[in-house]
Amino acid sequence: VDSYAQPGSGEPSPSPATTVAPIPPTKVPTTVAPETPSPSPQPPAPSPEPPASSEWIKGTWTTGYWDCCKPSCAWPRKGRVDSPTLACDAKTGERLFDANARSVCDGGSAAACADNAPFMVNRGLSMGFSAVAVSGSHGLAGDENCGQCYELKFVDQIHTKGGNWGGSHPDLVGKSMVVQVTNIGYDVNGEHSFDIQIPGAGQGIFTNGCTAQFSGYSSGDFDCDNNYGGCSERSGCARLPEELQKPCEWRYDWYRWFAEGGQTNNPYVHFRRVQCPRELTEISGSVPSDDEAYPKVDVNSYA
Repeated sequence: VDSYAQPGSGEPSPSPATTVAPIPPTKVPTTVAPETPSPSPQPPAPSPEPPASSEWIKGTWTTGYWDCCKPSCAWPRKGRVDSPTLACDAKTGERLFDANARSVCDGGSAAACADNAPFMVNRGLSMGFSAVAVSGSHGLAGDENCGQCYELKFVDQIHTKGGNWGGSHPDLVGKSMVVQVTNIGYDVNGEHSFDIQIPGAGQGIFTNGCTAQFSGYSSGDFDCDNNYGGCSERSGCARLPEELQKPCEWRYDWYRWFAEGGQTNNPYVHFRRVQCPRELTEISGSVPSDDEAYPKVDVNSYA
């Protein structure tokens, strides 16, 4: 099972994390379950802006999830942004501009937009969206990071806890992914830094959101009956709704999930804050107020 930290459905009451540790030597993705926001007390006003830094942070690893819940950063007063991340109406797919709309995972109408999924820019670069740690480690503190963008550079490092397992497939090593933070995970901590939104990567504890957003599907169709880790093969993507199939296949074609030797599985990354590219902000509708203080991403340099 893919170690996946599942973000939230509604707002402030966080759900407990659930982690399934990999068992060597045949490693399967381990998954951590994220946070569940629900619309009640609003968080306090953000603290003063920290000094800008675009230094590379090393030694953390990433996971994946897709639960269809309203992203935590779609609630009001999250981060230092011009507007919250946009959620979508679960029935129509239209963008919702009411940041207080209740999450589909709590019986409401607000869901993660289907286009909050990863996409390849070129052979060396992909983009997408992610939940982020709340622990404060490595400069990541949850709500404060909402709307910020980070470059994740996949490195040649494996997990040593519980045996030697996982990490990046050789084809992924050296490639980068730029993600915008749209969610937070209360169980994402320590060396676990980012939980990337990837259709088919596992719903975790929130198994009611996707069936509410996409009628005619069973819960198991969204992660191949594997809530923690998701589909183990590319062919499983055919079970998802059509609009989620291509980004599900991205997991195998570009990210190289479980392609060979138990890799890719919860890959390690070096990461740094970057200026959010328009390719992401035009989807999320959210731009950080301090964005210009960080380096731009030159997509041509990754080709």
